[in-house]
Amino acid sequence: MATQIIRTGDTVTVEIPEDLLRQANLSVGDPVEWTLTSDGTLALQSPNAEDGYEEWKLRQIEAGFAAIDAGQYVDGEKVNEWLRSWGTEKELPPPL
Repeated sequence: MATQIIRTGDTVTVEIPEDLLRQANLSVGDPVEWTLTSDGTLALQSPNAEDGYEEWKLRQIEAGFAAIDAGQYVDGEKVNEWLRSWGTEKELPPPL
């Protein structure tokens, strides 16, 4: 099963495959941080301080700032336009 993001009205539900949940040591309902990696895979991290979550989170933030500084980002208005198209007959592809 692939990860699915489902939007119904103002609610977004993310269905995550069992193998990814196991890899991130998560139970159903646990809060998570998830990112799309450079190779297009989904990385999940449980907010468990014992697992180094805070250090991981800071590294992700620093990596994000480095990407912005390198010009690797998508304009926010393009993202908003894409999100507004969800659930319409003319849904747009994700901006690159």
